[in-house]
Amino acid sequence: MAVRYGRLRNDLGHKDIIGRINLVHPSPTTCTVAWAKKRGSVDDDDAVLDTSKSTGGNGTKTRKRKASRQSTGPIFWHDESDPLVIVGDDRVHTAGGDCNEDTTPEQLQDIDCNRKSIHFTIRGNPRVLVRHRTARGFMYNPSRAAQESFRDSLLQLLPRRYHPTIVDDGISDDEKVQVLFPEHEFLHLSVVFRMKRPLSHFVGNRPGPGRLKPSAPGRLHPTRSDVDNLAKFVMDSLNGLLYVDDRQVASLHATKVLDAEGDCRGATDVRIRVLTEEDLRNVME
Repeated sequence: MAVRYGRLRNDLGHKDIIGRINLVHPSPTTCTVAWAKKRGSVDDDDAVLDTSKSTGGNGTKTRKRKASRQSTGPIFWHDESDPLVIVGDDRVHTAGGDCNEDTTPEQLQDIDCNRKSIHFTIRGNPRVLVRHRTARGFMYNPSRAAQESFRDSLLQLLPRRYHPTIVDDGISDDEKVQVLFPEHEFLHLSVVFRMKRPLSHFVGNRPGPGRLKPSAPGRLHPTRSDVDNLAKFVMDSLNGLLYVDDRQVASLHATKVLDAEGDCRGATDVRIRVLTEEDLRNVME
């Protein structure tokens, strides 16, 4: 607690008094300002002004502010059991390492090994992309913290050889990012958003495997988040990480459901593959 003392003068211009200001750090929500008399020259009614959270007697004013809730834990994370399949130009990688003769079909997650693609899962309640806002003349991204958490979780999941790298060609001043899907490749993005269930869906309001109420809604249930804004969050977060720009995504398939696995805390399942002319013919016909 820091205490400051200063010479103050009241509004009537007479009687010097001493002001004592108590500031509680780090929370700025509690501030106590006490006016003390000097040599008994100030009336009792004007002597004390208290704006702390504590209750006071005569001449005391109380102000209560709601403390902001801070989340305890990461926004997004990944589990070791989550699937990871990467089909590169020269190899196929799973969560257990590069594919070999011992790799099972279950590890490939129905991935076409002849086409470059990636399949991964990020845990955490899916977020929507919030538009940039302006405050005090500065523009900021409200979704920045959530996007960084999403990207960091994916970077921890990816093998180092698939991390984005900056390439200097020595000719142009512009820095080029080398990613899994270069700029000339057009992509199909399929994403499933498993939304976190509220506590009221569980027996005794305690989430856990097998604790869903029989009356709890199924996976198809309306939620507040729009599926297009959920997809924008993922697409924008993957810029410069898996592809150069989300303009490369020419085909999009997004599904929003309630989570029905484990603790039902939410997850995002992402599949990205290179789009071919055969895919277009199947869609257009």
